[in-house]
Parts: sequence; structure tokens; C-alpha cells
Amino acid sequence: MTWEGLLAATVLIPTALACVTAVTRGPATTVVGFVSTLISALLALATAARVTLAGPLEHQLAGWAPPLGITLRADGLTAILLGLTAIVGSLTACYAATRSITHGGDRRFWPLLLLLWAGIAGVALSGDLFNLYVALEVVTLSAVGLVALGGRDALEPALRYLLVAVFGSMLYLLAVAMIYGMTGTLDLQEAGALIAADPSADTRWPLALAVVGLGIKAALLPLHAWLPPAHAAAPAAVSPLLSALVVKAGFIVTVRLWFDVLGPDAAVAAALGGCAAAAVLGAGLLALVQRRLKRVVAYSTVAQVGYLYLLFPLTAATDDPAVQRLLWGGAMTMLVAHGVAKAALFLAAGSLKLSAGTDDLDGIVGAARHLGTLSLTMMLTGISLVGLPISLGFAGKWLLLSGALGAGQWWAVLVVLVGSLLAAAYLLRPVAAVLRDSDEHEEVGRAELHTLPWALRYLPLALALLAIVLGLSARWLSELSLIGSSLGGMP
Repeated sequence: MTWEGLLAATVLIPTALACVTAVTRGPATTVVGFVSTLISALLALATAARVTLAGPLEHQLAGWAPPLGITLRADGLTAILLGLTAIVGSLTACYAATRSITHGGDRRFWPLLLLLWAGIAGVALSGDLFNLYVALEVVTLSAVGLVALGGRDALEPALRYLLVAVFGSMLYLLAVAMIYGMTGTLDLQEAGALIAADPSADTRWPLALAVVGLGIKAALLPLHAWLPPAHAAAPAAVSPLLSALVVKAGFIVTVRLWFDVLGPDAAVAAALGGCAAAAVLGAGLLALVQRRLKRVVAYSTVAQVGYLYLLFPLTAATDDPAVQRLLWGGAMTMLVAHGVAKAALFLAAGSLKLSAGTDDLDGIVGAARHLGTLSLTMMLTGISLVGLPISLGFAGKWLLLSGALGAGQWWAVLVVLVGSLLAAAYLLRPVAAVLRDSDEHEEVGRAELHTLPWALRYLPLALALLAIVLGLSARWLSELSLIGSSLGGMP
């Protein structure tokens, strides 16, 4: 297999393995599904390593060049998304393989996981607008199916998610149609070059439509209402995938359109700045008043998405390439930091719920006495999500703050600082609950903690430690994200 052919294999092999897993019966389903995720992880890591070592990669399927053919492209952003998918996806698969209850005891979890994996790979690699749409739909439909595995109570949140996601897809398709009408091509690079060469091109409406449609998929406030119920109802092994990977797909496509095709727009940037600030602050306040652990973490996801969307108004506010690169590196570092830490936190929350029979904060009081590893996981993920040294979250926020100062955008500095204080407040609540010694009154009616297998206790901890250790390589991640980007990264 050539390196160019590896790009196609990264998408097609997980799809084929999903079909194989779907027709497997009995206990073999778990074995085949788990091995398939490891194969998919190796392909994703190989592609990411190739981009890291040798730069961008491109493959034209069947030898047909655009605009007639389908092109797959891999750059630094691709490498980061594929690496995150490999890490979170494989560890979540190991978690799910330990006990069937972690994924609702449904064999359909494995083909849906692999289809989701193929969709994320498609989002990372697609070089044209329509195939990005197809990949996004694969991600959405797989995620809806995974949420529905939570049982009867999950059907309504899954249906709500499906309906709003379809509406988002319609808006994105309208934007694609407008871009095609302006350029006559669906290829990202060709469309971007034609629009850049035409000073009269009006990109505001297609950009606005795409931002709203993709913002729904990314759960950007106020388009986030589907996310907390979906997280609350989803099985323990599904919530990490939704938070770490699924919401990132909409953000990544928005990045492609903003920087590679349509370019920035002042009005859209201002609207995104307001939504991002509202997400960081508003969702942080909502997380503070939640009584269930998974809902606290779900609203935290909405808040953390807001940090990512600060990239658009801040880069639009400055013409300094050095500052723009700082902001880009900060956002992509935050993407990885959030993905790893939030996956660890959701796995820990799922394990606590399986042990205690509830994720109500009053029901996990004193859990640290028996589940110390999960308590440590919650503390370590809190360090990264709040942005304390030496975590990866700290590095991402430092770059964002430096870029915001360089762009003269003091409002963004205030948003990041206040958002960090809110994160500390809402993440301390569950940590305080599990560490607190219960008095006799609180012990009455408290759920009994059941013993968990090692994987359900230590896999979340492994991800949490990674969120800290990666802070030591934050500069490398920032430089990797710039490979092949339009912001002056490596060629």
C-alpha cells in the first residue's frame, strides 16, 4: 500500500469492518469489534505520523482529478483529529469490551462505533464540500444510533438530536449549493482560490448558513439544547465519543470553510464571538446548578466548545500572521485537551454511575473511599479543563490569551479568565462530593457502591494522565496543527 492509498484505507477499512461486525453474532461480536477498532486506530496513527514526519499528503481516488474526481487530503489538522480519534476511540472500545452494560448490552454498539470512526476520518480527510457533507451525516446517524442504545429513556433525546442535526445538514447543503453556484466546483482548494480571486464574491450568506448548520452539530450555544439530554441518556461508553469526537466534526468543517474557502466576515465573526462568550459563561453557570454528574459534564462540554469558537472572531480581528498562528495553535491545543480530558471525565462519570446506580451528586458522596482511582481521574481532568499548569488545557488557554492580547481583544481575555473560574467552581462540586465524608443522616438511603473491574477504574485514569502529560508537548502540537494550513504553516 502506498502512502497516498493509506488515506483511502483510513476511511474505507473502518467502514468495511463495520459491515463485518454487523453480521457477527454472539460473543464474537465484541472480539471482532474490539480488534476492528485497533486496526482502525493503527491506520489513523500511521496517517498522522506520515503527515507529522513528511508534511501534507494528497490522494485522488481512481486517479480522477477535481472537479470530476474525489480528493483526499491530510494536513496537520487532519493528523490531530485522527490522533485524537485513535486515542479516545481505542481506549473507549477497551472500556466497552470489559462489560456489556457500558454500552447498553447491545451488539449494535460495535458497528455503530466503527461507522462513527469512518465518518470522523472522512471529515478529517475529505477534500471537497459534498464528501464533507456525507462524512458529517455518517457521524450524525452513527451518534444518534449510539445514543439510542441507552434504552427507552434515550429514544426521545436521540430523536431530538436527529431532527436538529438534519436541520443543520439542510443549512450546510444550502451553503454548499451557493458556493457551487459561485465557483462551479466542490473542491475545497479550487473553490477557495476562485473566491479569493473574485473581489466581488459575496460570501456572507453561505458562511452564515454553514456556521449555523455546523454550529448545531457542534452544540454551540444557543444551538446546544440537544446535547445535555443526549449525554444524560447515553450509555457510559457513548458519552466520551459524543463529547471528544462528534462535536468536533462540526467545528473542523467550520474551520475548513472559514480559512480555506470563504474567508472571514466581520458580521459573522461578531456573532460567533457573542455565541462563544455566551457558551463559555452561560454554560458554565448552567453546569453549576446541575444535580447529576453527567449533566454537569455535558454543560461543561458546551462551555469548552465556546473556547474553540473564539478562534474565528479573534483571527478576524487581526492581520498579524504571528498572532493568528498563536490563536490557531491555542484553539487546536484546546481541541486535543478538551477531547482527552472530557473523554476521561465521562468514562469516570459512567463508571461511578455503574457502581453507585446513580449519577446524582448526593448518591456518590464518599465514593473516594472505595473508588479512589476514579476520584483521582476527576481531579486530574479538572486540572486540565480549568487550565492549571502544567496541563495541556493550560497550554491551550495560554496561547489563546496571548493571541487575544496580541489582537487587542480584551473581552476575550475576560471571557477566558471568568470561564476558567466557573470551570473550577462546577468541577469542584462532584470532586467535593466523592471526597466528602458522609454523616449518619446522609448515609441513609445512599446507593451502595459495587466493585468495578480494573478497566472501568484505570482506563479513565490513563486518559486523565495523558491530558496532563501532553502539556509537556504543547508546542509540538501547536506546530503540528500548522502543517499545510493557510496561516503560514509548514508546506
